[in-house]
Amino acid sequence: MKTHISAKHITRLMGGLIIVLLLNGCAGGSWFSYTGREAKPENRFVLKEGGPHSVIWHSPDLDLHYRYHLEGNQLTVEGRVVRQNRIKHFSRLKAWVSIHILDANGIILDTHRLWSQNGSDVYGFLRWDFKKSWQLPPDNRAVGFSFSGVAGGGGENGSQWDFWQTP
Repeated sequence: MKTHISAKHITRLMGGLIIVLLLNGCAGGSWFSYTGREAKPENRFVLKEGGPHSVIWHSPDLDLHYRYHLEGNQLTVEGRVVRQNRIKHFSRLKAWVSIHILDANGIILDTHRLWSQNGSDVYGFLRWDFKKSWQLPPDNRAVGFSFSGVAGGGGENGSQWDFWQTP
C-alpha cells in the first residue's frame, strides 16, 4: 500500500485550489465580506429622509458622532471618531470604520469605508473627522457599523490592544 503523495497529486490539489479561488473572485464573492449577512439588531439604524440628522453611535472602543443627510438615494455622512478609554491613551493607531448599507430585514447590501487611520498621535497627526457620500441601492432602509484596529505605544516593548466590532 502506498503512503506517500506524489508530485502529480500535489499539483492537482494546488490547481484545484487556485481554480476555486479564481471562481470565487470572478463571481464577486468574498469569504471576508459581510455582504448578504444579517446585521445584529442592535446595530441597525433606520435612515430618515432629509436632514441633517444627528446621531451618536457608541461602542466600547470608538464612538461615532455624525450627521447624515438622505436625499432620494444619495446618503452623505459627516462626523468625528471619538476614542474611548480602552484606546484613548495609546499613541499609535491603525484602525478603520466601515458603514454597512442594510435592507428592511437587516441584510447587508453593501459596505463602504467610512474612516481609516494609520499613524501616531504624538504630534497630533491623527485625523478624526470624516465626510463621505454614496449612491444607495433602492431597497436601502438602514445602516450599521463595524470597525477593526490595533492601538499601541511605548516603543519596541510597548503594549498593544487589538479591537473590533462586527456588524
